[in-house]
Amino acid sequence: MKPARARIALTVLSILAAFVAFAVWFMTAMPGARHRGPLQPLGVGDQQLVANLKAHVAAVASEEHNSGHPEALERSARYIEAALSGLGYAVSRQEFETAGVKVRNIEVKRAGPGAGKARLIVIGAHYDSAQGAVGADDNGSGVAALLELARLLESVEPAEGLEMRLVFYVNEELPWFATEKMGSLVHAGGLAREGREVVAMLSLETIGWYSDAQGSQRYPFPFNLLYPSTGDFIGFVANPRSRSLVHRVIGSFRRHAAFPSEGGVGLESIAGVSWSDHWAYWKFGWPAVMVTDTAPFRYPHYHTLRDTPDKLDYDRLARVVRGLEGVLRDLASGP
Repeated sequence: MKPARARIALTVLSILAAFVAFAVWFMTAMPGARHRGPLQPLGVGDQQLVANLKAHVAAVASEEHNSGHPEALERSARYIEAALSGLGYAVSRQEFETAGVKVRNIEVKRAGPGAGKARLIVIGAHYDSAQGAVGADDNGSGVAALLELARLLESVEPAEGLEMRLVFYVNEELPWFATEKMGSLVHAGGLAREGREVVAMLSLETIGWYSDAQGSQRYPFPFNLLYPSTGDFIGFVANPRSRSLVHRVIGSFRRHAAFPSEGGVGLESIAGVSWSDHWAYWKFGWPAVMVTDTAPFRYPHYHTLRDTPDKLDYDRLARVVRGLEGVLRDLASGP
């Protein structure tokens, strides 16, 4: 090869290497340190949290519950509403119809002083199960966590100009996902029509199953080249526009919880990156992050009738909830 061509080839390879290094850094670099080592025993108060989480999952996700099973879906919705009312919240419904069945999103809020058209922090979880699935992990775990966060945050007053919305969505699963009947898209669209601004959205999606076994964790390409093969962590997933938010969220989580965590930024076209309610907020250009145990990339009972309440690790789920409590307190305090 002539010297000039060799120099050109070397320059091209150097540029490609720099681009790959930048892409890996952009996707994977996260603030704080991943927790390593054994987990400390839970405190007395957290034992009650574990018991509450178990009770919520059993009540919401012990049978298939979706628009194809409307009576079961209604039982789940009424349990959520009763639990929130019991905590002293004013419960709002966002009702609409799908395939002749009246369904609803369920919402409560906490507003700071002088809220008016305050900027919004939204944390949500869908309460419907997939067709042919009981849905304890997907997504009774997210619903249970959100109910407990409602309890833990009931005394929190967001900073001036901020409002926190806790939303339980219907119709996240197929055949409604990414359609106008998807509960979170209905919710996000309503906020957009009202001229509201969402500054942070967290989607709690399938967060209750963990394993210490090597090889228990899988990923879509290219994440399989970059992350650990043990499914002992909670994941935080963002698109490029939400990178600043996922940095803030995982940094806060790592300060508040001694629990393994991983964060990643990926294109929406990568399998799994957009597979939950955060997608609906991305459609309006708002920053949103999925919090997940990675669902089908880890959980062997995903979208089956074996996804029952006895499968979940409530001890570790409680640790995740405590970490998320800290995250939301930080978000509610303002920039």
